[in-house]
Amino acid sequence: MTTSRKLGPLRVRPHIRNGMATGKWFVDIPASLTGNGRRKRKLFDNQRTALEMARALRRRLDPVAGSVDTRRCGVRFQEVIERWRADETLRVATLKKRASTLTTDLYRLRSIAAFLGDDDIGAISERRLVEYQRSRLELGRKPSTINSEIGTLSVVLGWARKQGLIGEVPRVEQVPIRREPAVILSPEEVVRIIQYLPPRLQPLVHFMAETGCRRGEALNLTWDCVDEVNGHVEIRSRDGWTPKTQSSERRIPLGPSLLQVIRRLPKEGPYVFSGTSPDRPLGEFRRSWATSVQRAKITRNGQPVRITPHGLRKAHATWLAMKGVPPSVLQDLLGHARGSRVTDRYYVFATEEAKRAAVIELPIGEQKRNERVPDLAKSGNKGQEGPLRDQSITTKPLGAPRGSGGGRGKD
Repeated sequence: MTTSRKLGPLRVRPHIRNGMATGKWFVDIPASLTGNGRRKRKLFDNQRTALEMARALRRRLDPVAGSVDTRRCGVRFQEVIERWRADETLRVATLKKRASTLTTDLYRLRSIAAFLGDDDIGAISERRLVEYQRSRLELGRKPSTINSEIGTLSVVLGWARKQGLIGEVPRVEQVPIRREPAVILSPEEVVRIIQYLPPRLQPLVHFMAETGCRRGEALNLTWDCVDEVNGHVEIRSRDGWTPKTQSSERRIPLGPSLLQVIRRLPKEGPYVFSGTSPDRPLGEFRRSWATSVQRAKITRNGQPVRITPHGLRKAHATWLAMKGVPPSVLQDLLGHARGSRVTDRYYVFATEEAKRAAVIELPIGEQKRNERVPDLAKSGNKGQEGPLRDQSITTKPLGAPRGSGGGRGKD
């Protein structure tokens, strides 16, 4: 027998050299079943030994999920997280990743590690990820939170695949998210919020609203990135801080009023918006922001709304889009990559005023008024003024004898 034989995902083949069978056989193991993600071939002295090895390996397969037994890799998911964390720390040190992003990733991985930490990295399947989604939903977590955690998990598993620990990254369908209507502040509403803010926060929020900068970009803005003569600021990397992406490094022009506000700020330290200590930027201001939004009475449909400082960035993007700013210019100002779908999907929204201005009304009322003209002509009202008199239409009373009044040939 010189033909190959298939046993599930495995295949037993004869060993061929120079077009001739050598009498030896090997087991062909696909990359999805190996520990390093590479295809393997094990050579045996005869066909019987090769078949016995293939059958034994097949018995180790999970008959339900089709995955290899957890002992095939021997690396726990918790160990993978630690290795991945060490590599990501090096990326932060070389300015390839923001430290805050790594902090967020590690926070998301805490709940994942509590559920999957003892699992073998090779045994994490799509079904296992669905079980994780279900457990998080039962705990009352929001779908957006769960999807973010799964996204971070996919990053770690992708790193594990690159290291040869797994053959492929399992994919899972996201938990559906019910999109709430976006609350886009108007310029007048932003001014009201600023008026209720503490004086130390008013210039910061003014700057974020007129430039669309992210909160971290504004808080980490230093005086060496401000050109008070030409009226612009630059968002760029520096020691200890990097923008979100490479596209985030950009130059943003300033309006005259905002430029005057920045010129009046004290220059006692390196930061434009410094905190209580001149050598440190402003800290967290969510509580002051929420209080100001409440006092400014920002409502929709008569109900108070909850909006975060990030809403200033979305409002800024929407204002520019409504002014007709080209998408390429809008993306440059926001720090998005050219052609990115993020701008239209998450930052530009249709306001109620814009939708109301786009209402189309058919001229049905005008048409009905025009239809009344022939009705009046049939009524026999000889004293009718207007179009009937101008068109010299002659009418006669209903029931009049044929040939009487208004007959042909009479002027």
